[in-house]
Order: sequence, then structure tokens, then C-alpha cells
Amino acid sequence: MRNSKNFFVVLFVLFGAAICFVRPPYQLSDEANSFARVWQISEGIFLSPVATQDEISRSLTGDNRKSFGWVNRSPEAATEKLFAASVPAALVPDEFIFDVRDDVSGFKFSFADMKKFLSTPLNVDVRESGLIPNTGAYAPPVYLPQAVAAFVGRVMNLSAGEIFYLVRLSALIFVAACLYWSMKLLPEARHLMFVLAMSPMFLTEAGSASADAVTFGLTFLATAWLLSMRDRREKFSRAEVVGLILLSAWLACAKSVYGTILLLYFLIPRERCRSSAKFFALGALLLAVNLATSLVWTEVAFSTGAVPATSRQYLGADVDVDARKIFVVEQPLDFAGLIVETLKVGLPYYLLSFIGVLGVNGDMFLPLPFYLAYVFWLTLLTLHGEFRPKKFERLLIFVATFVTTLAFFVVEFVIWSRPDEQIIRGVQGRYFLPLAPMFLCALSCRKPLCHPNLIATVVGTFSAAATIFALIDAFG
Repeated sequence: MRNSKNFFVVLFVLFGAAICFVRPPYQLSDEANSFARVWQISEGIFLSPVATQDEISRSLTGDNRKSFGWVNRSPEAATEKLFAASVPAALVPDEFIFDVRDDVSGFKFSFADMKKFLSTPLNVDVRESGLIPNTGAYAPPVYLPQAVAAFVGRVMNLSAGEIFYLVRLSALIFVAACLYWSMKLLPEARHLMFVLAMSPMFLTEAGSASADAVTFGLTFLATAWLLSMRDRREKFSRAEVVGLILLSAWLACAKSVYGTILLLYFLIPRERCRSSAKFFALGALLLAVNLATSLVWTEVAFSTGAVPATSRQYLGADVDVDARKIFVVEQPLDFAGLIVETLKVGLPYYLLSFIGVLGVNGDMFLPLPFYLAYVFWLTLLTLHGEFRPKKFERLLIFVATFVTTLAFFVVEFVIWSRPDEQIIRGVQGRYFLPLAPMFLCALSCRKPLCHPNLIATVVGTFSAAATIFALIDAFG
């Protein structure tokens, strides 16, 4: 199949669109908070304002009594200032809004609720506020396609429900474009990328208001572009240099730890620059831009509203961030032991949530045979891939993956884990999806499979269909 990438993208869009409509509004981890951030950006509010839980509670009037944001669990956190957002109340009806820590796995939506949402006029003057502490810190570029869609929907005077689904579809189209160019730039990894993109986790996040949509698409594209350059010898064009710098900054807006993907730059032949010094200088510049963008935005976002790095709203206790940083640096073996204990407890869930878990809390699972079948075929496509890395390329990819994984555990330990727990909370399996293309490509070591297009098509279709049936079973 000469144009398999075109066929793969068509399948991705068709199944992704179906999932956009089968999955009820906001039934995805953090989607309500993400949509609120999207709406902020679409109104030109790039720095999220702040509010307290008490202020939010007093603002709930009329038909909407449930706050779309997080709800404090400890009385001492009620006056803590956190990122907040104000959106038209029609966009966040109570029928679809739940505290993210409530158990909603068994909830069923009616078609009447959906029909009402799609026909509800958007009144921008009647608004609702909520806390968005986990999404308010994100920079605008990571919500770019969704924010543009929200702006267009508002200008076109669409209904609340129509704007919501336009936002979801805009993210799906952006990710589909990234997937297309990823497979075009690195055709030897197209089967692997397609099967990853058709996993339940990737598909549900791709067609959502979540920042993960742009993050997934962008990291796949960055990986494919950088790996595709390792076999080229012509000098860098000015457009390529500018593109690499912009890519570096955009990656920082997603999650700064994914900046390690930029280490793939050092697989590019040095003769693409006029000298080795210029080659390494450009590589250093890319890493510096990524780090500086992340640090500057974080400082501006948090210092403007005097928002704490950690919140008693989540942890129920004060966390000494500086003490935890010192612990990681001065007691690395003890910290490594903490990671080991965490993996003993959390590794099964990391694997399941890498492939796909559903629902607001990520506690709705597909049947176990599905996970086993998906892992089997993904492993087969990985080991028998067409990508052929050299020893140094494998080593660099493994180092980049290790550094990113370590960074996840450090950040979650410093900011999100409770002081009284002996494991690290907050790491999610989906965090590793952006690393999967380069890591799995590095594991390729056997003769390519016969009929890989057919295998990828069947596996991807099976995975997407299983996701749709699971959503219908859960919410239908």
C-alpha cells in the first residue's frame, strides 16, 4: 500500500471523530478544567487569574450548582488562592460536571441531555467560575487549535454544545495533521506510530480539550522530524533552523520534560552545519530555548497571581518543596528506593493507563484480553520494525527516555506527593506516550514483518473499535 499513511490518517480521523461524540462531555481526566483554560485563551486572557474556593462557592447561582473546577477537601485550603477561570454557564451544565475525585464510573447520560446541550444558546454574560489549578499554569500555545476553534464558534454564534464539539474536533484535526507528517517524514516508523495513535488513551485524548492533544501530536512530529534528519547530509536551511527553535519553544509549553526529545538533534550528521562548533552551538541553543521558555513562563504564571507551587487542596498538608529538592540531590539512593517502591505498586496501572483507561478518574478499564492482545501486537511491530538504529542512536534514545522518566518522578515527588506517603503519587501512564515513538523505534532488532500495513490496519481498527464499545457500555 503505497499511500498507507493517507489511509491510516483517514482511519484515525473517522474513529477519532466517532469517539468525540460517543464520549459524553467532560468525561475525561481534566477536560473540564482544560476547556475552561481554552475559553480563557480564546478571550485573550493568557495569564490565568486567581481565586479561592470560598469565592468560587459564592459565585454559583441559578441552575448551575456544581463547580466545573476542583473542590477543596480541607477547610484550611478554602482561602488558598489558585488559578481560576470564568466561562459561560451554558458550556458547563450540571448534567456533565463532576468533582474529579467523585466516583462517576456508573453514570449514564441520556440523549435528552445531549440534545439539550447542542441546542442551548451561548450567553457569554451569564457565567460560572471554577478553580483550574492544574491547567491554569499552561502556556497558550499548548491549547492553540482548541482556542482558535472556541473563538470561531463564538464569532459564528454557535450553540454551547456546538462550540464544545468544535473544540474537540479541532484538536483531533491538529493531531491528525501531526500524525500525517510524522509518518511522511519517518515512513519506516509509520506502522508503529499508527498503532500507538489508535490506542484508547491516544484517541480519547486527541479528540478533547486537553493539553495532551497538542502535546501528543507535537511530540510525535518532533520525534519523526529529528530522526528523519539523521540520514541527510545537506546544510541546514534557514527555515529548518527557525523551525527547530520554534519547535523547542513549543515543546516547553507542553511539558518541559519532553525537551529531552531535542537530544535526538545530536543524531544529525555534523556536516549539516558549517563546523562542529556551530553544530553543537545550535544543539545547545535548542536546549537553552526549551529550558528558558519553560522557566520564564512558569515564573510569570505563578508569580503574577502569587500562586503556591503546591496546594493543600490536593495534598491536605503543607509540603516543603525546598526540603524535597535537597532530599533528591543529597540522598539519591534513598530517592531511587522510593521510585522502586512506587513502581512495585504502580507499574501495572502505568501499563494499563499507557494503553488506555477511560472516565474522569481513569478508573474505567477495557477487558483484560484487549490489553494482552494490544501489547502482543505492539511488541511484534516494535521488534520487527523497519527503523534500524545504530548503537549510539539506541544509547542516546535510551538516555533521553531515562532522563524524562526520572524527571517525572522528581517533579511528582517534589510537588504532588503527600508527606505521609512512602510512594510517589501523580505519575500517569499517558505521560509516556510522547516518548513511545523514539523508545520503541530503538528496540527494533528483527527482520520486518510480512504485510505490516495489513497488521497495523487490523490492530489499529480493533483497538479503536474496542474503545468505542467500551465507551458505549460505560455511558450508553
